[in-house]
Amino acid sequence: MTETGMVRSGQGAAWLPEDFGAMLDVVVQAKSVAANASTLFNTNKQKVGFPLWVADPAVGWYGELDEITPADGDTEEVVVTPSKTAGLTLLSSELVDDSDPAIANQVAAALANQIAQAIDTAFFGNTTTKGPNGLLSLSSTAVDTGASVANLDAFISARYAAEAHSAKLTHWLMSPATAEALSKLKVASGSNQSLLQFVDDGITVAGLPVLTSTHVDATTVAWGVDKSQLRYVLRSGTTVERFPSVTNDGQHVRAISRVGFGFLNPAGVVRLYDAA
Repeated sequence: MTETGMVRSGQGAAWLPEDFGAMLDVVVQAKSVAANASTLFNTNKQKVGFPLWVADPAVGWYGELDEITPADGDTEEVVVTPSKTAGLTLLSSELVDDSDPAIANQVAAALANQIAQAIDTAFFGNTTTKGPNGLLSLSSTAVDTGASVANLDAFISARYAAEAHSAKLTHWLMSPATAEALSKLKVASGSNQSLLQFVDDGITVAGLPVLTSTHVDATTVAWGVDKSQLRYVLRSGTTVERFPSVTNDGQHVRAISRVGFGFLNPAGVVRLYDAA
């Protein structure tokens, strides 16, 4: 009796784990605000340590042939251990059998959306069970916006507050509702001229681009971040597996991604909110 079975050479390339996974990585990183606001760092290790130079050696003024006093610098490190986030989709065997290869793109998009949502929920949160700590867990620098934002003064203050802590802000992170409210600010009372102007990819506030996320908590007006001081640590890329369902005639597609966040200068992250 001759047995038949599925072999690698007979399957659509989009179903192969390495190809599918690479596509998911691209989609997840495009959807995730955490990924876009941070510097990507790939690793195949369980954890990664980022060395920090936190204090320069002391220097002084000396005369000719004076003995120079030795001085030491100071270092620290930030250790990031990527956590696992996963998504699972069940497809009927009929859908798998009767669809053209585009079904792979649809599955990838659905899984990428689940993973990106989980990543950003953790990124904008405090602590996450079995996941990484987020922005609310940091000893960040606070800027008081008052009860409402009628101008951009708080954002200007935030830029200078970050500089005082050795950071140069590159992005604002805020909810779509806050971005909409800022977009409607006028240059003066009674004027119809908008204070902010739209650019190709959204709006800029106090000279910096805005990234929006529904996962920004209700009490935070905006986060100011320096992308060079944030790390989005991705361990071994995203993997995808397809396997038959045990309880029905279907196929499971499972995606797993291991991600961690590295905040190399917490004081350089600025949180704008009503401190009252």
